[in-house]
Amino acid sequence: MSTTLILGTRASALALWQARHVKSLLEKRGCEVRLEEITTKGDRILDVPLADIGDKGLFTKELDVALLKGRIHLAVHSLKDLPTRLPEGIVLAAVGERVEAWDAFVPHPSFAGRLEDLPEGAVIATSSLRRQAQLKAWRPDLEIVSVRGNVDTRLAKLDASSWHGMILATAGLLRLGMDHRIRHRIDPAIMLPAVGQGALGIVCAEEDGLTGDLLRDILHHPPTAYAAYAERAFLRRLEGGCQVPIGAHGRMEGDALVLEGCVVAEDGSLLFRDTASGAPEDAERIGIRLAESLIARGASTILQQIRTDHHL
Repeated sequence: MSTTLILGTRASALALWQARHVKSLLEKRGCEVRLEEITTKGDRILDVPLADIGDKGLFTKELDVALLKGRIHLAVHSLKDLPTRLPEGIVLAAVGERVEAWDAFVPHPSFAGRLEDLPEGAVIATSSLRRQAQLKAWRPDLEIVSVRGNVDTRLAKLDASSWHGMILATAGLLRLGMDHRIRHRIDPAIMLPAVGQGALGIVCAEEDGLTGDLLRDILHHPPTAYAAYAERAFLRRLEGGCQVPIGAHGRMEGDALVLEGCVVAEDGSLLFRDTASGAPEDAERIGIRLAESLIARGASTILQQIRTDHHL
């Protein structure tokens, strides 16, 4: 391309790492790229739990506006932050390769054990209803406290606290060179990750077909994309968002795409979980089928209660 691509990104350390990573991949293929930092609503409101803010474009809306107005050519997001229904005129041009999907247990420096070794009534910090609900389903005695902020801010809060530990995405810690803080990855039997966790979503304006084709050619990773399409279809059919207690993980097993998903009551008292599989080309149908299986078993009552409680 003869013009310089302007890449929009949030200004957090993790968002900048992701943007610079994509910038590097594009530059290796001969593109000129300039970063444009943009602050989102989710970056400005740090004293309110995410579930109480509402999540429609919480970390993406301002970047969408910049795309539609032509101020930027593309935006890079953690795929888990990207709504399953994009605004009119915005398309998911590429899904970047997933690093790791799993959540990590990060202990307080004074705690020597693993998640399984937590004492009765242990205090765990997380900003996620999904993590909270699955932890409570596994261990109802745990006390969950809410924590917001960038990864380094949250880790500093942990170190200065009396909490036993914190749950964070493994991918973010790896990307920021903080993997030494990981005690272990949490067994997916205990905690399924967020939809799209560990993968990157690269979006552009629908009318900018040239940029869209370029991004797909250079950045798209089909195995990750198939898994992500199934996970996002699962979430969309449940009419959920990134701040509701829904977990999902898609993976390729040989030639088959396998999707596991769950819906959990906020207090952990109810949990619906199942698996569906099929050809990767049928990713969206697999996600929808799994969602409808959980709906038939009663999962929608959990989601309705969450929406009512948090005014979502």
